[in-house]
Amino acid sequence: MPDNLHNTRLPMTTASPATFVAAPLWRRIAAMLYDSLLVFAIWIMVGFAVLSAFGLEQARTLEGETVVLDALVKNTLFVAMVISAYLFFGFFWTNSGQTLGMQAWRIRVVRTDGGRISWKQAAIRFVSAPPSLLLLGLGYWWSLLDPARRSVPDQLSGTRIVRAPA
Repeated sequence: MPDNLHNTRLPMTTASPATFVAAPLWRRIAAMLYDSLLVFAIWIMVGFAVLSAFGLEQARTLEGETVVLDALVKNTLFVAMVISAYLFFGFFWTNSGQTLGMQAWRIRVVRTDGGRISWKQAAIRFVSAPPSLLLLGLGYWWSLLDPARRSVPDQLSGTRIVRAPA
């Protein structure tokens, strides 16, 4: 098989961007809850790997009856958790436009022109999502007011969440 066929990316859909239907907020929230369970499972494995790498006896100190992680272990664990979550979302968003939760709820993230999103757009979505959630979800409630039904992470990253075909 010629090498150029391996590098060719097929378009996600043949429909024009005008035919995309914005996904309702409740589907987005359901997909986020589903994906959060998957990310927590990944974090359990990451935590096991980091603590195993440092050695559990080296990683903790006892202060009274409280177990406290060493600062280096705690910071390494935090960085590993952030990177693993970004790789999870980035991989799915840039390849198929759907995480496993998005597949279950039949929604997809696309560029505003309907194509696959880039790793840069995935990074912008990933970084803007926590503040959008922490501010009482206002970044996502905004999609109810926006004419194109785009949340703040959608607007910042130049993406849309649309219904995926069955």
